Amino acid sequence: MFEGSFWELSLIFVLALVVFGPERLPGLARSVGLWVGRARAMFRNFNEQLERELAAEEMRRAASAARQSVESTASAARKTVDEVVKRDGATG
Repeated sequence: MFEGSFWELSLIFVLALVVFGPERLPGLARSVGLWVGRARAMFRNFNEQLERELAAEEMRRAASAARQSVESTASAARKTVDEVVKRDGATG
């Protein structure tokens, strides 16, 4: 997520120390840590929900394909039965 070299992180720390002071820096770091944790949790929840929705959509597509297959098989079976009935009725 966040990548930085040792010197970049050191520079950010020194700037934060100068801007916010040594008294407020621990509280600020704690607050930033909490917000980052919340953002990660929200992102993780979003990903999980997206995966569930995709799986549900896949299942709907599979069910639709199965239903179409059953309907076409049933239609073919009805045609065969009708032909047999007509043939036997005509000769019987």
